Amino acid sequence: MTVSVGFVGLGDIGEPIAGRILAEGFELSIWNRTPGKMQSLLDRGAIAAETPGDLARRCDIVCTCVTDASALEAVVFGPNGISSAKGRAGLLLDNSTIHPLITREVAKRLRDEAGMSWLDVPVSGGSVGARAGTLAAMAGGEAQDLERARPVIMSYANRLTHMGPIGSGQATKACNQLINFVGVAAVAEAIHLGTGFGIDIEKLPEALSGGFADSPILREYARGKAARETRGITFLVQALLAFYEGHPDPAWRGRFRAILLKDMGIVLDIGRATGHATPILGMVDSFYRVMDGPKS
Repeated sequence: MTVSVGFVGLGDIGEPIAGRILAEGFELSIWNRTPGKMQSLLDRGAIAAETPGDLARRCDIVCTCVTDASALEAVVFGPNGISSAKGRAGLLLDNSTIHPLITREVAKRLRDEAGMSWLDVPVSGGSVGARAGTLAAMAGGEAQDLERARPVIMSYANRLTHMGPIGSGQATKACNQLINFVGVAAVAEAIHLGTGFGIDIEKLPEALSGGFADSPILREYARGKAARETRGITFLVQALLAFYEGHPDPAWRGRFRAILLKDMGIVLDIGRATGHATPILGMVDSFYRVMDGPKS
């Protein structure tokens, strides 16, 4: 029997993930807080749901990909939320990036209120990887739930690793983000250093290719810069370069808060909660907080 999938949260990552699920032949229902973001998927055959609860009543598996824990709790437990659909949907698969301890709390509440199982399956690879179906997916939850959802996940990922019980996927994503954010800072600092000495900095990715310093972050920065992109890794490296050189752009104020600082805050809090400090990330976090400016 064909599995029916629902998807909530059609942002930069969610929309291409949902598109890959639809292209793989799954029946797809969608809901998004901003209805206009649904249109491209509707044009390709997706079905619009009126509310998250309506979506859950239509589907076997519900996927979520939202900005933070408060947004997740709203679509799951808010008025006409996913938890109100005590029927067909038996599994929630969360692609968001949230705190692993919050994940465990929300998953337990959903099971208690609606009898639904939970998989936390955050991903790495950005919107480029989502469009190409090459994301790395890291999963937390029961093995039988993961096997049930595997065909859906593999429509947008080329690697899926079961990391342990609920929350383990999110803890793995925290490790991923620590390496990424420190790596971005290291790439920016290396470019800053090499530029100061006068080397042909455009050749740096080529010069390091195949060595121990060969870096997907450096290669993605070079690709994005060549394509004149102003987002993602390219933006982060250039923002740090401006910071190192003493002329950060005031227009960037508030731009780091929603995702980057949120994710770094999760990593730092896990370190505090487990007694395993992350001092290098703490230093990088302070750079971005200075660039982001004071909270309004």
